[in-house]
Amino acid sequence: MAQTIYSPAKVNLMLKVLSRRPDGYHNLVSLVDVVSLYDTLYIEETDTDSVTVDDDKGVLPKGPANTIYKAAMLLKETFGVSRGVRVFVEKHIPIGAGLGGPSSNAASVLKALIRLWDLPVAPEELVRIGVKVGADVPLFLHGKSCIMRGIGEQIEPVKLPQLWYVIVYPGIALHTRDVYEGLRIPLTLAQNDITLSAQLSTAFEIARTMENDLEKVAFSLCPHIQIVKERLRDAGAIGSLMSGSGSSVFGVFQNEAAAELATGKVRDLGNVFTAHSI
Repeated sequence: MAQTIYSPAKVNLMLKVLSRRPDGYHNLVSLVDVVSLYDTLYIEETDTDSVTVDDDKGVLPKGPANTIYKAAMLLKETFGVSRGVRVFVEKHIPIGAGLGGPSSNAASVLKALIRLWDLPVAPEELVRIGVKVGADVPLFLHGKSCIMRGIGEQIEPVKLPQLWYVIVYPGIALHTRDVYEGLRIPLTLAQNDITLSAQLSTAFEIARTMENDLEKVAFSLCPHIQIVKERLRDAGAIGSLMSGSGSSVFGVFQNEAAAELATGKVRDLGNVFTAHSI
């Protein structure tokens, strides 16, 4: 019988690029919230030694380019597992949206297979495996609001109030590499970390910290993203921001009623989701 697992999305409430690393990646600091927009994963063992991944929309790549496949194979290779698994994904989190869907899927499958195969994986070893799959995998292994540093492998838990979001995916996928290549290095913030205020107890305090160094590049690649950001503010968001490297934009709201009201005002902009912190 297949296990059913819900794999959540994330939004970056703040994302600062600190420096470019010798390996081509960038050192970041980001305030992240995990939200109630989910992919649904069905996982079952097979009689073979293979890993297969399919989805209902035909949007996920096959083989090593697929984060679920890569995560499962790394786990099998690390622990000498000779059992097979089939994963089917109902996709609700858009691809190329800056919402972390592929990384969330990988983290969810790692945790599920560790239980299924009863593997003795220490938390720090799981993070090492996760970061080989994708920079956002450690945050989803943590599974709660946090501050990410490095390329995403350094996770610091942080307490946030429950926030309500309206997330708009404008129907245009952005490639993370294209956005980062558009950054001008050295950045003014290079070599300076960001100290987040401990006063993050209300939606208004969080809205004052909202900033994303990747927005300007994304706006140049897709001007519609800036329009979405402005429309969310016009619809009553106390803060709006592009998530990650885009292309999704979210608005922060004080409560569910305000979020639902705004949702009706921005439905023409793309795929629109109402979600909350989890």
